[in-house]
Amino acid sequence: MFDYAHLEALLAVEREGSFEGAARSLGITSSAVSQRIKLLEERIGAVVINRQPPIKPTHVGVELCRHAELVSILEDKIISANDCTPAKVDHRKPVIKIVVNDDSLSSWFMDVFRKEAAEKTSYMFEVSIADQDYSIDELKFGSVLAAISINKVPVQGFSSRYLGMHVYRATASPAFMERYFPDGVTLDALQNAPALRYSAQDDLQQQWMKQNFGKTVLHDTYILPSSPGFVQACLGDVAWGMNPSQMVDKYIQSGELVELVPNAPLNKPLYWHCSRMVAEPLKHFTQNVVDAAEKHLDQTAKP
Repeated sequence: MFDYAHLEALLAVEREGSFEGAARSLGITSSAVSQRIKLLEERIGAVVINRQPPIKPTHVGVELCRHAELVSILEDKIISANDCTPAKVDHRKPVIKIVVNDDSLSSWFMDVFRKEAAEKTSYMFEVSIADQDYSIDELKFGSVLAAISINKVPVQGFSSRYLGMHVYRATASPAFMERYFPDGVTLDALQNAPALRYSAQDDLQQQWMKQNFGKTVLHDTYILPSSPGFVQACLGDVAWGMNPSQMVDKYIQSGELVELVPNAPLNKPLYWHCSRMVAEPLKHFTQNVVDAAEKHLDQTAKP
């Protein structure tokens, strides 16, 4: 059996990214956190924290973090089911790590948390941002217990559920269109028009070009890791970008933004992946995710 205090210290270091931050969150000294981590490593005979910046758990440490979360969730379930009153004065709700892409978080996923807050959820959530095309890697590594992904097939130990199509529109301001596309949107014109990318992994622009022109071209890009920032950059004549329809439809209707090619969206299927080990405790949260997705995502197109 693991010592809960040791696992709690490990989780705190993962969450805060430092021994000092972990100490503050637990109300103990940094040396006490370090001692607990050392005792845990001696217990299992392996290093659980990479102490070189950036400080984060090793692969074994990540597995122990998810184990600790699962234990916390199951304990909370037992306490709630039996109407128990924990003796621990500072009893806190279990924290569950999930991955959500920024476009969803900025456009529709916040409805899930609003509903959870109104219903006084039993859990707290730590959200990490990852592109929906690559979030499956977080599940494979064991970093989180649930995630939004474009992948239909779940990794081992997880189940997946279709949420709907996230509709992206290639948009820019009228002034930008006049400057870079005076004779229409062509591959040659796209080659000279700056675009927006969320990160080095983001290739939605290339996917959109391939879908609508049959091939892609190289072009200058701004790296801007913010979905709301994308919209503001497009409104500000900076570049063109792939924006969620929920975030730009109102600007298209008002004429502040236009589609590069009218009625030529890029549709990305989204799936909710959840660990089977927490599927039952998170059943209500999962239903809130599905409800919000059915309300905001396109349900007419199937993947």
